[in-house]
Amino acid sequence: MRVSWATDQGSPARRNEDFVAAAPGAVVVLDGCGLPLGTDLGCVHGTAWYARSLGTRLLARLLDGVNEAPQAGPPVGPPEGAHRPAGRPLVGRLAGAIADVAASHRATCDLRHPATPAATVLALRVRGDLLDYLVLADSTLLLDGPDGLQTVTGGHVYAAADPAAAGHAITGTVPLRDVRRVLLLTDGATRLADLFGVTGWAGLVEIVEGQGPAALVARTREVEHTDPRAVRWPRSKPHDDATVAYCTFR
Repeated sequence: MRVSWATDQGSPARRNEDFVAAAPGAVVVLDGCGLPLGTDLGCVHGTAWYARSLGTRLLARLLDGVNEAPQAGPPVGPPEGAHRPAGRPLVGRLAGAIADVAASHRATCDLRHPATPAATVLALRVRGDLLDYLVLADSTLLLDGPDGLQTVTGGHVYAAADPAAAGHAITGTVPLRDVRRVLLLTDGATRLADLFGVTGWAGLVEIVEGQGPAALVARTREVEHTDPRAVRWPRSKPHDDATVAYCTFR
């Protein structure tokens, strides 16, 4: 797997709360839930710290053992009435990473605070001749595979302080030989397709494939600047943090 990426903060007034990292055979992309500046999070560290801490711990866990039984087939949502990772190996990895981060700042921060730092999560892992993926909350994974371009977006449960949130992730495993490319995008990088309507999902792939991840971010900024007051396209942030990871396979 070859991975390239681009990430850009949405405003100079705040740190980039997205996070992206890769290692041989694995990549993670997180989007920290950016609340208005000055919001009491009950945490002395902040959202950017949380996304970075969870992302690095998750990446390490993805690389630690890859021999679990696969969950083959189409995307799988959370089991009804339960949040257990049985048969969905990446769910257990994410739950463990959430627990690790919670333990690291429980002594200094109020993890029961309703605005405790949180993030969306995208993860991809090569396991032999299989590809595992996980999507939690409203970031998007685009998988160009045997059934064409597949779009996977999660729901409204975010990774925060409770490991049980991992059970709400959408997961799947596909044969590696059937995958051409995968894009992992935070919602700041999907605006051309799902907010502005400038192009479709396939158009995002074409931009990244032809010009690279940074070109998609740059094109998004160009369109945002045509509507600086968020009138034509109402949105909470005129410019959001935007991250794209582009994965290709032999």
